[in-house]
Amino acid sequence: MLERRQTMADLYRLHYAELLRRARILLHDEEDARDAVGDVLARFMEIDILPQGEKLVAYARSSVRFECLNRLKRMKLQERMRRSLPLDDEAIEAHSEDEEEQYREYQQFILTELTPQTRRVFQMHYLEQLKYREIAEQIGISEAAVYKHLSQAITKLKNRFKS
Repeated sequence: MLERRQTMADLYRLHYAELLRRARILLHDEEDARDAVGDVLARFMEIDILPQGEKLVAYARSSVRFECLNRLKRMKLQERMRRSLPLDDEAIEAHSEDEEEQYREYQQFILTELTPQTRRVFQMHYLEQLKYREIAEQIGISEAAVYKHLSQAITKLKNRFKS
């Protein structure tokens, strides 16, 4: 146990700054980056067998990367975009009334003209950013059916809103 504590102390002392920098690059948020690195190091304390030396450092780098990617995956699209753009909220111009009206028309069309299943698949893919496989598993249909529903939705949208 004493050896494990010393290994973790060395990892923290020698590599925390690098791990935090990697997390900051992926997450674009200091606090979230610190949480991600802290969570990884805390999990390391619970693991029975850890690699030693450079393998531990490589394992820590990979673990931080995957933790950050998992956090990004759970984030809403708007939050990911806000973090990736180095703009102040005030710098983003308000949408014109025409754009907002067109957006409302898209929403209304999706709600009224798509079948419930097609609408659900469309929203899961484009709003929740789920992959075909994830949608198929959640709804209980094949990936081919997911593709078919998305294809139908896109075709209907294109036909309705041709410019």
